[in-house]
Amino acid sequence: MSEAIIWLSGTGWRANSYIAGNILFDAAVSIDAVQPYRDQIDTIVLTHGHYDHMVNLVRLAEFCNAKVMIGEYDLPLLKNSQLSLSNKFGGEPPKYPVEILKDGDKIGDFTVYHTPGHTQGSICLFRDSDGALIAGDTIFPNGSFGRYDLPTGNHAQLVSSINRIAELPVESLWPGHEMPVVTDAKHHVLLSKYDVVRYG
Repeated sequence: MSEAIIWLSGTGWRANSYIAGNILFDAAVSIDAVQPYRDQIDTIVLTHGHYDHMVNLVRLAEFCNAKVMIGEYDLPLLKNSQLSLSNKFGGEPPKYPVEILKDGDKIGDFTVYHTPGHTQGSICLFRDSDGALIAGDTIFPNGSFGRYDLPTGNHAQLVSSINRIAELPVESLWPGHEMPVVTDAKHHVLLSKYDVVRYG
């Protein structure tokens, strides 16, 4: 039986976060939102290095005494305010030690998929047991997809990444923004596959 995914909704420009077992995915929500789950969280996984996904990273990592992990190719975003877009929000990239995740790595029950396009090091995380996809800003509901006109973004890579994810038996979609799709999410992924070519 797969562990339930808990949605912590982002507010304003801040991204959603999710909890599955001992893992917090992305780190933009408040300490108060995470408080009930503090004792179970020991790992924070960033889907990519944009500031709206990690604005509270240091506070949450220290609060939960958690290690932090990110896709290997987004490490530069943690050191550069222009790449991370933190300069757009009057902030600075978080100063915190991180471990890298590579394509094919396992973290908990999830497999890491390197999905460049929104950023060079974006990752999605997929759980085979129930088809849950933590999508970051690669795929959104209703055929939407992440921007590729930001630093390190690339349309051709995004098309390739979404095509790869579309091969998976996705049942639920947990995007970086907007509401999750908890059942029958595969058609949302396929629509994104179509629209990223048609409207990209």
